[in-house]
Amino acid sequence: MLFVDDYTRMMWIYFINYKSETFECFKSLKALVENEKDSKIKCLKTERGGEFTSNEFSEFCNIHGIKREFSDARTPQQNGVVERINRTVQEMARTMLLAVDLQPKFWREAVGTTVYTLNRTQLRSNCETNPNELWKGRPTSVKYFMIFGSKCFIKINDGSLGKFDSWVDEVIFLRYTTRRKAYKCYNYRLKKIVESIDVNVDEDLPKKEIEEHEDDSLIEEEPKEEEIDEEE
Repeated sequence: MLFVDDYTRMMWIYFINYKSETFECFKSLKALVENEKDSKIKCLKTERGGEFTSNEFSEFCNIHGIKREFSDARTPQQNGVVERINRTVQEMARTMLLAVDLQPKFWREAVGTTVYTLNRTQLRSNCETNPNELWKGRPTSVKYFMIFGSKCFIKINDGSLGKFDSWVDEVIFLRYTTRRKAYKCYNYRLKKIVESIDVNVDEDLPKKEIEEHEDDSLIEEEPKEEEIDEEE
């Protein structure tokens, strides 16, 4: 689920399994953006899907004074901003996966990286400022950006390593974290997605193929460090 601020074009992505989770996503977004901007959401424009028109959703917006606008059925052009962005995000994510020959099951990482990158690089028409700068009111740094699918190495923090065991794991970069300054990478040895701050990238060498799993599920390692802001 993708939310877009109409003025800055700042985007927030939520990955859901069922449309019934939409209302909880919006409540989470409302708390986040109103805390960051110290101002209230004035209007919400959506399609007329049942996940947006439930009594619970409507009552919540009425209580908080949020104006509702709906696009007509089968007329996505009436909500053109988010429709265009949806198409852009999907096409970019598909291209990124194909460019590094990654399996489609990594679509979530590709989409997350696309949204994160566009927030910090795309410019609005007749504007020289990216959405993140407009939203936060400070310059955006992209010096930590890496190429999606890059071959990387991370230090192994394992006290059981032998004297002649490798001290690094080979991984590929997939996504930036939003809760702390770290990267999400696929670890070949552990066969799962992990988070790490100490990542050395080799963008010139091709990645090796990811081994097939017994199933298509991906396990993400929960961060153990204290969460910090993603940017200074």
